[in-house]
Order: sequence, then structure tokens, then C-alpha cells
Amino acid sequence: MLRHQLQERLLPALRAVNPLHHRHLFSTSSGRFVVEDYLVDTCGLTPAQARKASKYLPHLKSPEKPDAVRAFLTVAGVSEADAATAITRDRAAPLLQISPLMVSRLAFYLSFLGSYDNVHTAIRSSGYLLSTHVDNVVKPNIELLLQCGLTPRDVATLCSRVGVLFTEEPERVKEMVARADKLGVPRNAGMFKRALQTVHNLNPRTISAKMDFLKKALGCSESELAIAVCQIPTLLTTSVGKLGRTVEFLKVDVGLEPGFIVRRQRLFIYGLEKRLIPRHYVIKVLKAKGLRFTERMLERHKESVPGLASAYAAACAGKVPSEIIL
Repeated sequence: MLRHQLQERLLPALRAVNPLHHRHLFSTSSGRFVVEDYLVDTCGLTPAQARKASKYLPHLKSPEKPDAVRAFLTVAGVSEADAATAITRDRAAPLLQISPLMVSRLAFYLSFLGSYDNVHTAIRSSGYLLSTHVDNVVKPNIELLLQCGLTPRDVATLCSRVGVLFTEEPERVKEMVARADKLGVPRNAGMFKRALQTVHNLNPRTISAKMDFLKKALGCSESELAIAVCQIPTLLTTSVGKLGRTVEFLKVDVGLEPGFIVRRQRLFIYGLEKRLIPRHYVIKVLKAKGLRFTERMLERHKESVPGLASAYAAACAGKVPSEIIL
């Protein structure tokens, strides 16, 4: 399927940006490239529109760059008409930096990531993917991650989520792998790619500061905290402020023991205002009525606890719910 997509959409685009293909097109009898002629014959503009648009393209001396832009946008899913319009806008200069080399890199990412949607997500994650040398940087990084035990699918997922990781120099990626190892996540574990994502987003000093903060706030040992981080390394991407508010809420309001909290590390990735506080409020009301919290508690207890559903909705919206008469 992918090979068919490449043949149908990418290969014709690559042929279109071959400068040899246009060697004798859109030029005067003297062999000089004429922007207005190109805009009329290739982009479908009227002569009047072409004269106006040519003012924005004073440095355009050949069809190579605009052809590359049109091919690139077409492969990315933009219609031919919209692609042609894009290069005639007054802010088209950045687009004209797209080269045939970028289009060939797009071909690589299509092959590696498997779909146009995945490529779009990866490029949104890091636009540098299209300007990074594939053979010298991207492919060595992919090979390194595969050697770490990640599957091709894991690596592709990581590329979509943290595309900038693949634009780093391979030596720097090796350092990140070593730092991820220090978090205690086994390389063959599904969470290892999350550990890589974490160490890429945070420098060693920030990670150390958050670890120290959690040890102090929870009164736990380094080994206990290491187990929690190993289970969910991305909890370290949570701000110190949110970590502190969550710990205080769980200890003071809910009354949980620090040891219990550190063993239930997933509590840190739940929204405090949108999930933990509203559910705690509902549980507190149900306990006062001698009832149990279940997934269907709102429906099940709407008769015995009038106003429970609206109070829960208010709490989820960040509002102070009205007191329920017990």
C-alpha cells in the first residue's frame, strides 16, 4: 500500500522538481527564466495576476525552487491549486527554501513512518526533520535506538512524538540513552521510550531537583522513588508546583500515607482540579451516606443523593460545588 502511495504521489513529484525537466521551459528566446510566464503557464494565473505576484518573487531565477515547493505541498496533501497559490503569496519566501533534497527526505519519512498523517505529526513535532541530514544523523539515531531494544514501531512512535530527538547528533543521543538508563527503566520495557522522551525534555539538573523534591515531600527513600520513576518516568515532566500541590492534597485532604502515594505513582499524572479533587469530593459525600464509590456511582446514587451529579460536574469544571444536604 505504501509503495503504491509513493509511486502515485511522490515519484511524479520528484520527477517534477528535476531541473533537467524544465531546462527549456518558461524562458525567453535568450534562455532567461521569466517569472511571469512561469506563473501563467504553470500556476494558472492570469497575466495581470502574474505581474502582481512577480513583485514578491524578485530573486527567482529558475523554476527549480517553486517546482520543489509545489511538489512538496502536493505530496503533503495540499491540492495542486492551493500549492500553486502558496508560491504566489507575498509571504512565500520561506516556502521557496524547500529544495528537491527536502522532497527526497520526505520520501524517507513516508517509508519509515508509514503514512502521511504520521509524517505530518512528526514534522509538527520538529520542523528540523526536513533540514537534517538523513544518512549522517537520522539513520544512525534510528539504528542506535533499535540496538537499545526498541522495536521499529517504538522508534517510529518516538519520532512522531519527539521528532527533534532524531535531529540531534548521534553522540548526544547516546548520552540521552545513558541518562535514560540511570532512571532505571529497562531498555526492553515499553516505558523506555517514555524515559528517552523525559531525558530529552529535561536536563540532568532539573531531573535531580525534582527527585530531591519528591523524596523530601513524600519522605521516601531514593530506592522507593526510583521504583516509581521507573514505572512512569514522565511524572518527572510535571512541574514542581503541580507535584507539590498533588502531594499536599493527597496527604492533607485525602489522608493518604506517603508510602501509599509513592506506590501509586499514577496519581501524579492525573489532573488535580479535573479529576482527583472532584472524585475525592464525591467519595467523601458517598462515604457520609454509607455508600461506595463505583464507576456508575452517579447514576446509581442519583435518587439517594440528590444534586450529586451536578456537584460533580461543577467540581470537574473547576467551580466550588454547592453543599449537598446529607
